[in-house]
Amino acid sequence: MTFDDCPLFQQDTQLDKLERAWKECRSKNPSLMPKLAEIALEMKRSGLPQWSTKGLFEVYRWQTRHNMNDLGFKANNNYTALAARDLMREYPELEGYFKTRQRKPRGNWGQVS
Repeated sequence: MTFDDCPLFQQDTQLDKLERAWKECRSKNPSLMPKLAEIALEMKRSGLPQWSTKGLFEVYRWQTRHNMNDLGFKANNNYTALAARDLMREYPELEGYFKTRQRKPRGNWGQVS
Protein backbone atom coordinates (compact mmCIF):
# COMPACT_ATOMS: atom_id res chain seq x y z
CA MET A 1 0.00 0.00 0.00
CA THR A 2 1.24 3.48 -0.84
CA PHE A 3 0.11 6.82 0.42
CA ASP A 4 0.54 8.63 -2.91
CA ASP A 5 -3.21 9.02 -3.35
CA CYS A 6 -3.86 10.31 0.18
CA PRO A 7 -3.98 14.11 0.37
CA LEU A 8 -2.81 13.98 3.98
CA PHE A 9 0.55 12.62 2.85
CA GLN A 10 1.06 14.77 -0.21
CA GLN A 11 3.43 17.70 0.00
CA ASP A 12 1.90 20.98 -1.15
CA THR A 13 4.64 22.53 -3.24
CA GLN A 14 5.04 26.15 -4.26
CA LEU A 15 4.25 25.05 -7.84
CA ASP A 16 0.88 23.68 -6.74
CA LYS A 17 0.02 26.90 -4.93
CA LEU A 18 1.06 29.03 -7.88
CA GLU A 19 -0.91 26.92 -10.34
CA ARG A 20 -4.01 27.10 -8.13
CA ALA A 21 -3.66 30.87 -7.81
CA TRP A 22 -3.24 31.21 -11.60
CA LYS A 23 -6.37 29.14 -12.23
CA GLU A 24 -8.27 31.32 -9.78
CA CYS A 25 -6.99 34.47 -11.52
CA ARG A 26 -8.15 33.10 -14.88
CA SER A 27 -11.58 32.18 -13.55
CA LYS A 28 -12.06 35.66 -12.05
CA ASN A 29 -10.96 37.29 -15.32
CA PRO A 30 -12.59 35.34 -18.18
CA SER A 31 -11.55 37.92 -20.77
CA LEU A 32 -7.89 37.72 -19.73
CA MET A 33 -6.62 34.99 -22.03
CA PRO A 34 -8.43 36.14 -25.18
CA LYS A 35 -7.17 39.68 -24.62
CA LEU A 36 -3.59 38.53 -23.95
CA ALA A 37 -3.74 36.41 -27.09
CA GLU A 38 -5.07 39.35 -29.10
CA ILE A 39 -2.18 41.56 -27.96
CA ALA A 40 0.42 38.83 -28.57
CA LEU A 41 -0.95 38.07 -32.04
CA GLU A 42 -0.89 41.76 -32.88
CA MET A 43 2.78 41.93 -31.86
CA LYS A 44 3.55 38.80 -33.85
CA ARG A 45 1.81 40.17 -36.96
CA SER A 46 3.80 43.40 -36.61
CA GLY A 47 6.95 41.34 -37.20
CA LEU A 48 8.20 40.73 -33.66
CA PRO A 49 9.54 37.13 -33.79
CA GLN A 50 9.34 36.56 -30.01
CA TRP A 51 8.07 38.46 -27.02
CA SER A 52 7.84 38.16 -23.25
CA THR A 53 4.69 37.52 -21.28
CA LYS A 54 6.01 40.03 -18.74
CA GLY A 55 5.76 42.67 -21.46
CA LEU A 56 2.37 41.30 -22.43
CA PHE A 57 1.09 41.70 -18.86
CA GLU A 58 2.38 45.28 -18.74
CA VAL A 59 0.65 46.22 -21.99
CA TYR A 60 -2.59 44.65 -20.74
CA ARG A 61 -2.29 46.56 -17.47
CA TRP A 62 -1.80 49.79 -19.42
CA GLN A 63 -4.77 49.10 -21.67
CA THR A 64 -7.10 48.31 -18.75
CA ARG A 65 -6.08 51.18 -16.45
CA HIS A 66 -9.17 53.29 -17.19
CA ASN A 67 -11.81 50.65 -16.62
CA MET A 68 -10.22 49.10 -13.51
CA ASN A 69 -9.98 52.02 -11.10
CA ASP A 70 -6.96 53.58 -12.85
CA LEU A 71 -4.73 50.79 -11.60
CA GLY A 72 -5.21 48.43 -14.50
CA PHE A 73 -5.28 44.68 -14.40
CA LYS A 74 -3.84 43.29 -11.18
CA ALA A 75 -2.02 39.98 -11.33
CA ASN A 76 1.10 38.57 -9.80
CA ASN A 77 4.05 38.59 -12.20
CA ASN A 78 4.74 35.02 -11.07
CA TYR A 79 1.86 34.04 -13.36
CA THR A 80 3.67 35.06 -16.55
CA ALA A 81 5.30 31.66 -17.11
CA LEU A 82 1.98 29.88 -16.66
CA ALA A 83 0.28 32.40 -18.94
CA ALA A 84 2.90 31.79 -21.65
CA ARG A 85 2.34 28.04 -21.52
CA ASP A 86 -1.44 28.39 -21.55
CA LEU A 87 -1.37 30.88 -24.42
CA MET A 88 0.83 28.63 -26.57
CA ARG A 89 -1.33 25.60 -25.77
CA GLU A 90 -4.69 27.33 -26.34
CA TYR A 91 -3.67 29.46 -29.33
CA PRO A 92 -1.61 27.28 -31.72
CA GLU A 93 -0.55 30.32 -33.76
CA LEU A 94 1.42 31.45 -30.69
CA GLU A 95 3.26 28.15 -30.27
CA GLY A 96 6.95 28.90 -29.70
CA TYR A 97 6.34 32.66 -29.50
CA PHE A 98 7.34 32.80 -25.84
CA LYS A 99 10.49 31.28 -24.37
CA THR A 100 9.85 29.00 -21.43
CA ARG A 101 12.04 27.12 -19.00
CA GLN A 102 11.44 23.83 -17.25
CA ARG A 103 9.48 24.36 -14.05
CA LYS A 104 10.53 22.30 -11.08
CA PRO A 105 10.60 22.54 -7.31
CA ARG A 106 13.96 23.47 -5.80
CA GLY A 107 15.35 21.92 -2.63
CA ASN A 108 13.16 20.53 0.12
CA TRP A 109 10.93 23.58 0.30
CA GLY A 110 9.31 23.32 -3.11
CA GLN A 111 10.53 26.73 -4.20
CA VAL A 112 10.33 27.49 -7.89
CA SER A 113 13.71 27.91 -9.53
